[in-house]
Amino acid sequence: MRKKTGVKAIFLGMLFCALLYFSNNFGLIDIEKTAIITAVGIDLSEKDPEEYEVTVQIAIPQASATSQDNEKAVLSAEGATVSEALHQIGDITGWYPNLSFCNLIVLGEEMLAVDANVCLDYFAKTLKIQYSACVAACEGKAKELLDAITPLDNISSFAIQKILLKNPGMTSDVATVNIKNFSVGYYSPSSSAYMPYIRAVPAGRADGQSGETGGGQSGAQGGGEEEKVFDASFTALFKDGFFVGMLDDHETKTFNLLKESVKENFLIVDDVEIDGMKTDYLLNVTHNRCKMKLAVENGAPVLRVDARIFARVEDRSTYEKREGLQSNALMPEAVARKAEENFVKYLSSIVKKSRESGCDVLELDNKLYRFNNADYAALREDLYERLQLDVRVSFTGAK
Repeated sequence: MRKKTGVKAIFLGMLFCALLYFSNNFGLIDIEKTAIITAVGIDLSEKDPEEYEVTVQIAIPQASATSQDNEKAVLSAEGATVSEALHQIGDITGWYPNLSFCNLIVLGEEMLAVDANVCLDYFAKTLKIQYSACVAACEGKAKELLDAITPLDNISSFAIQKILLKNPGMTSDVATVNIKNFSVGYYSPSSSAYMPYIRAVPAGRADGQSGETGGGQSGAQGGGEEEKVFDASFTALFKDGFFVGMLDDHETKTFNLLKESVKENFLIVDDVEIDGMKTDYLLNVTHNRCKMKLAVENGAPVLRVDARIFARVEDRSTYEKREGLQSNALMPEAVARKAEENFVKYLSSIVKKSRESGCDVLELDNKLYRFNNADYAALREDLYERLQLDVRVSFTGAK
């Protein structure tokens, strides 16, 4: 009898689920009334400095037999909070703002003068956006960055994401960070965080200076707007949510070599003197093994860095016939020594900027708390001021 009752209950449950499936849309919003947001840009309002101007980039599917490309729409609205501005976009467009596919949040340059976490905290706590969405700052206005035309993709935020979200092991050019990691850094005892700093560079120039470019013009909007590519090799440092410093491209690469495994990446070693001639070398880093350990010796914190970097010579600025048969896997001794000197120099610069800015970008406060807890109270306030470096680095030719 109990068996028959169980079968009936299962059958009724399946019937009820079938009725729901065939008769209800589960509250889904019509796709024609949904704004699929791919990126969000945040600037300070020009009308009211106490408010935000939020810009969203919306992907618009085109049902056309002649074109398979997706178009974009860039819309802006203002509000006292980021959430209010997003709702304003929905009100003025009639579209429901869907953040499920948003993978990029960009802070304009003016936002570096205020507490960045005030606006990012909404994205960290809402369930409307994924925590893996990248966070970045930019030169100029975020609105202009998202509205830029690029030859790399029809949608500028997709082009930026290609730079930020490279394949695993190939990200040492950019210090990529997502909402979750930025928030973890902000709410940590050291209240330190970082994010990549994006600059829009004219497509026809590699130095990022303004001016006319050859072939870098586009007639897609207004018949002549300049095309842009994006450089995210610099890293912005934050303390208590405020911008406090910047790592340049060399320091960013050194920082990434310390914290992650990389492959197929490149390092420039300038002015290597061999046989009385100065030569610039381009090294292809195939893999690396880097460890950082914080110890306390005689009451002083000591950061021990053990870095082994394997690379091969990719190219050089000068060439001699007798070197033509030399394998690129054999790195000249002078090149290895100069690369090691540069590594120590850039690491020392990172420590110096951390000391001056108060941003614990190397997360030494956490290491001190976890591994030297007995000395934490005595050293945490002036950790970087008393810090000593013990660096062992070797560049070895890759086979």
